[in-house]
Amino acid sequence: MYEAGPKAQQRQPGGSSTGRHRSGMSWRHRSGITLAMAVLAAAGSLVIGGWTQAGADTTSTTATPGPIYQLSLGDSLAAGVGASTPANDYVNLVAAHEQTSMPGLQVENLSCGGATTSTMLNGGGACTYTSGTQLGDAVAFLQAHPGQVRYITIDIGANDVDDCLTGGTISLTCIETGLATISSNLPNIVAALQEAGNGVPIFGMDYYDPFLQQWITGTSGQGLATESAELSSVLNGDLTRIYGSLDANPVDVQGPFAVQDFAMTGSFQGTTVPENVSRTCAWTHMCDPIPGGYAMNIHTNDIGHTKLAAAFEQTIDRWFRGGGLGQWLTTANGNVITVGNAVSFGSMAGQPLNKPIVGMVTTPDGQGYWLVASDGGIFTFGDAGFFGSQGGHPLNQPIVGMATTPDGQGYWLVAADGGIFTFGDAPFLGSQGGQPISAPIVGMGASTSGLGYWLVGSDGAIYTFGDAGNSGSLAGQQLNQPVVGMAVTVDGNGYWMVARDGGVFSFGDAGYHGSAGGIVLNKPIIGMSVAPNGFGYWLAAADGGLFTYGSASFNGSAGGNPPASPVVAVGTT
Repeated sequence: MYEAGPKAQQRQPGGSSTGRHRSGMSWRHRSGITLAMAVLAAAGSLVIGGWTQAGADTTSTTATPGPIYQLSLGDSLAAGVGASTPANDYVNLVAAHEQTSMPGLQVENLSCGGATTSTMLNGGGACTYTSGTQLGDAVAFLQAHPGQVRYITIDIGANDVDDCLTGGTISLTCIETGLATISSNLPNIVAALQEAGNGVPIFGMDYYDPFLQQWITGTSGQGLATESAELSSVLNGDLTRIYGSLDANPVDVQGPFAVQDFAMTGSFQGTTVPENVSRTCAWTHMCDPIPGGYAMNIHTNDIGHTKLAAAFEQTIDRWFRGGGLGQWLTTANGNVITVGNAVSFGSMAGQPLNKPIVGMVTTPDGQGYWLVASDGGIFTFGDAGFFGSQGGHPLNQPIVGMATTPDGQGYWLVAADGGIFTFGDAPFLGSQGGQPISAPIVGMGASTSGLGYWLVGSDGAIYTFGDAGNSGSLAGQQLNQPVVGMAVTVDGNGYWMVARDGGVFSFGDAGYHGSAGGIVLNKPIIGMSVAPNGFGYWLAAADGGLFTYGSASFNGSAGGNPPASPVVAVGTT
């Protein structure tokens, strides 16, 4: 934890968590967490395998001899099942993308169809390995190629639970056993890879839900699809937490597949179906027609493999840019202050503004950002596209925040009365404009699918739209200071709120990592930003002080040299 203002550079012993904490969900599977902390403690250096993450504070690196590799592990998806050709499977698509910045990159793919966390760790299954296990061969490859493996991709865990759907019913006992097995095995898999790879970055995905296809089979199938989506949320939450807790990098697949979105906005064979069902049918082989029915093949088709690859590419690219090693601090007069490895793409400093800046959002690839003023004016920098604004249009209440769609081709603006304004490919999914609210809206967050959003009031009330789930709120609770902002978890199954005094409140699968509540602040907290792996966050104060918690690294602050205009928003590389 770091204190804002003049003391921003001083590490506070013990990282005390004196702030208020209200959790909407407790962890059901805790095995591996002690191991996770040990791995985190052992992986402090950012000089990794003979190369360095962008923006790391180091003075030298070691040359890497020989070829360089993408090491891929997993089940049948990583093995390319479902793709029309090997070139179209997600593993090879990711490698082809990364070769543009890593010339000569080769693929070492050790995946195996039908693999589970148990077979990966202990052997068995359909494939033969020199060491006896997929993990053993991966460890041997890492040890034989020090400094040559650039990163590891992994998808594992689906087969631990896929057989739990039989005869049109889901066995909850089977699900519980599978989840417990994943929680026991996966931390050991990740830890072994990290030890052998000397910190080579690991990117592990969560999953889409193929059994959403059951919706198209009739009423009973619709109930099954709903239950399956609920259980997918638990599985994906566990995977995200395990990867994040071990300082690996969760890859969000369920978001693009809109697993939790049952809005009737999709289509299948000319019939309106939920959006998640539509994407499952379009991107997998589950709905492929065969004589007498459907193929029921759980694997992604070429389109689906492209979606998997895109999810990996976005996360990998962010890591190699030095994601999480820098922040942007935006002031009310439009200045953008860079901290750590954050690059300035420009600002409105010195330019005339009709109204003050109230927020900023970074583009998905971290190569640009938007600033938004209280009159709805939008200012774009870097690769942030301009898709329209409310500037020059009458508003009932001022704009207080914004959020971007997952592809960065649109955004939402939210006003203090809960009114929503959409631009680009951002869909309008409802608003609180004209509806009663218990306190002014102060911020918003978007779901990972781009098909939902949350609004938060200064009293901690939550308003949900589209596929954004309500994981709890502070409505009706007594607060020492008002809520000033919110942030969404990596998998979209939870969120944090932060209050003006630095109190942090966690809901759903959002982990509580500490707060500034109870600390004497030089200036109030104005917002928060989430660490790339979802296991930490930064709190920003109006004087530019930054407080770090969990996996969020301290990259500097402006607290020792406060800007003339107050900081109003924070973004992370």
